[in-house]
Amino acid sequence: MLRLILERLVQMVIVVFVVTLAAFTLVNLLSGDIAVYLLGDHATPEAVAALHAQLHLDDPIIIRYFDWLGDVLQGNLGTSVVSHYPVVKSLTNAIPPTFELMIGAQIVGITLAVVTTAAAIKWRWTDRLVTGVALLVNSIPTFVVALILIIIFSTTLHLLPSIGWVAPTSAGGWGKNIVAMIMPSVALGLGIFPEYMRILRSDIREQLDREEYVTLAWMKGLRPTRIFGKHVAPNSVGGFISMIATTTALLISGVVIVEQVFAIPGIGKMMLAAIDSHDTPVLLGGLLTIVTFVVIINLVGELIYMRIDPRVRATRVTA
Repeated sequence: MLRLILERLVQMVIVVFVVTLAAFTLVNLLSGDIAVYLLGDHATPEAVAALHAQLHLDDPIIIRYFDWLGDVLQGNLGTSVVSHYPVVKSLTNAIPPTFELMIGAQIVGITLAVVTTAAAIKWRWTDRLVTGVALLVNSIPTFVVALILIIIFSTTLHLLPSIGWVAPTSAGGWGKNIVAMIMPSVALGLGIFPEYMRILRSDIREQLDREEYVTLAWMKGLRPTRIFGKHVAPNSVGGFISMIATTTALLISGVVIVEQVFAIPGIGKMMLAAIDSHDTPVLLGGLLTIVTFVVIINLVGELIYMRIDPRVRATRVTA
């Protein structure tokens, strides 16, 4: 197990290195001349050249990347070229709203997946209905779902706030914070629950219909709740957990959209502002945070899967 973890950590380091190198190269090649953007179109060539020298923009990209990487390894992500605010502090402010939004979306997605799967398994007639609803929800873009929720629950019913994020440390406390995050979490969670339901439903169906231990349990006269709760469910959650870990990485794209719609000051909104203002240090800091988060989540998901399913643990440890 320890050897496997070390191997995965080495792979994580390689992935982070390759992705950040590619991102750094693309950002610096496609972002245009940041000096001209900062100084304006009427800047003199001398002023542009001086800013180039100050920001080391004339150095080769590979040299600039390793300079940036060296600073990162020392905990220095640089300073915003627009606001002159440290990138680390910007990330510190942006991570909590994004993290809370992703947790809320996962709670919504997992809850809906479990409830709809349980209904489809218990009452066969609901199977097609649940599948149809999931297909419908999956076909609606996240920003459309967000706008529909705002129209219904904010504009029409006046039940929930439409925009903004309330910090738990503010006067409203966790109460206003949770209320403000209900609609964003639902909008993002609705997009992931159909895939969760499909995987969970498929695994449970396979256990119930094909596994001999289920037939033996029925023959012994065990109660359905005991068969499902003690045997079928534990053997069906491995793929579900792997899907959760994988989907957490895919949530990043939805987070960017939802944060824009609901004006949540998270990483997605921060990175979009950085792209618009050609703020390369902030953009790279956000990309590094996302890549690191994704590889760690995938590792944690794999370890949990191995812990739950001894067959997977035996296969991967001996591989």
